[in-house]
Amino acid sequence: MDKLLLVSGFTKQVEGFPELVKSGFAEGVQQGAPISQDKLQKILESADNTILPSIIMDEVRSSLSTSLTDKDVGVLLAWYESDIGKKITKAEEEGSSEEAFQNLMADTKRVEMATRIDQLVGATDMAMEMQISTGIAVYSAVTAVMAPGQEINLDAYKAQMEAMKPQMRQNVEQFVTLSFVQTYQGFDDTSLAKYEEFLSQPEAKKFNSSSMAGLNKALTQVIGRWSGDMASILKNEAN
Repeated sequence: MDKLLLVSGFTKQVEGFPELVKSGFAEGVQQGAPISQDKLQKILESADNTILPSIIMDEVRSSLSTSLTDKDVGVLLAWYESDIGKKITKAEEEGSSEEAFQNLMADTKRVEMATRIDQLVGATDMAMEMQISTGIAVYSAVTAVMAPGQEINLDAYKAQMEAMKPQMRQNVEQFVTLSFVQTYQGFDDTSLAKYEEFLSQPEAKKFNSSSMAGLNKALTQVIGRWSGDMASILKNEAN
């Protein structure tokens, strides 16, 4: 299982989660959140101590172990250890550069391909889950400071987030599509057709859905802990 998570690129992706959360939070602060640099640094350090890739990976392994058979793992490893599988995984791990996004949407065929791959691997769903989880954590922490001792009611905030979801998803999907088009531009249509065929297999679908389930469960845990730390830090800021 560890080998599968490693060669599929999932391990490296999870290792980057703390930095993603921190950069998103720091960007929000730059847009006007009233937090001192000292407290901001403590919150970012807290993310390093609470949003632990090891905890996330444990939940993902647990989820996968209940859904994948040895045969499934064998089928998945055969792809990821093939020449084309290694090349595509490497391209995905290297990611995309913003300057390379210009004019990519004009390639309709590749845009359609990127959209299908997104739906198969759940990239937009993963990004949405991270945004929403982080948003709830920040809201909970700020509310705990503003109304100490009171029970935090997230219903109104979640309703607001639900109303914003369509626009959020549209923005995320566009970015993911552009990223995928750029990531796969070095591959010919035949290679990408083979990749889509692999992602459409039952084994790959189980792998992606189960790893996503484990990831979502883990994010709830680690970001919840971060939220508690954040509330304490912000409470001291208020005092």
